[in-house]
Amino acid sequence: MTEIVTMKLGPRRKLGWAEDLPEGGTRHLVGWDPKMEGDFEEIWRSGNSWWRLEPGRAVRCDLGIILTPDNVVACVAKINGIIKRDDMRMGFIGKPIHGEYDNWIGKTLERNDSKNPIAYFDERAILPPSKVTKDTEKLNR
Repeated sequence: MTEIVTMKLGPRRKLGWAEDLPEGGTRHLVGWDPKMEGDFEEIWRSGNSWWRLEPGRAVRCDLGIILTPDNVVACVAKINGIIKRDDMRMGFIGKPIHGEYDNWIGKTLERNDSKNPIAYFDERAILPPSKVTKDTEKLNR
């Protein structure tokens, strides 16, 4: 069984400082802005860190899904590892995937009502990309 981690973004906002990213570089903004649609690198940088994670669980995830505030898939990434910061928040190291998971982009993935932006899914709970058509609205099985 493989788990997939989802990271739900809030609305776009300025941090007020430059924040170091797990894979280098900095960011001044976090969250979702509809203008980011299709810019998978920017979406990944906006959502891959810094979270309060269960490290044992997070490290087992091979895929990460960045969701908009409306639970719409904005980016799918291959996760290669996690990194922790001094305050024990963690970030994912990885890269957006192009091709195989493109059918998931723009589809809704229903989550529970938790306010926690991180949620884990058993891969069997999500339709595989090969079963998703243009008429598919929700990825949940």
